[in-house]
Amino acid sequence: MELEDVIVLVMRAGLAASVALILSGLLLLALGPDKSISELANLRSPINSSLYPPASLVINLPSHPAVALLFIGLAVLMATPLVRVALAVAEFIREKDAIYTALTLFVLFVLFISLILPRVYV
Repeated sequence: MELEDVIVLVMRAGLAASVALILSGLLLLALGPDKSISELANLRSPINSSLYPPASLVINLPSHPAVALLFIGLAVLMATPLVRVALAVAEFIREKDAIYTALTLFVLFVLFISLILPRVYV
C-alpha cells in the first residue's frame, strides 16, 4: 500500500472517529439531565474547556460522559493532521530525503508547539 493510500485512510478514519464521538456526545447531552442552554453556556459549565483539563478526559468519562466524548472527539480531530505529518516524516526518512525530512519535522514541531503554547499561557 502506498503512503498516499495510508494517509487517506488515516485522515478518513480520524474524521469518522471524531464525528462519531462528537455526535455521541451531543446525543448524550441532549438526552441527559435537563439543562437549559444558559446553564451550558455559563462559564462554570462543565463544557467550558478552561475548567476541563485534557488530562482528565478519560478520568471524568463516567461522571460527565457527554462532555468527555465531545472533548475526546475534538482531540481526535486535532490529532489527525499531526498523524498525517508524522507519516510524511516517516516516508521522507525512508526515502532518505534530508531536505523534506527537515522541513516536515519543522512543520510537525510547529504543530506540537501550537498545541502546547495555549496551555502554557492560560
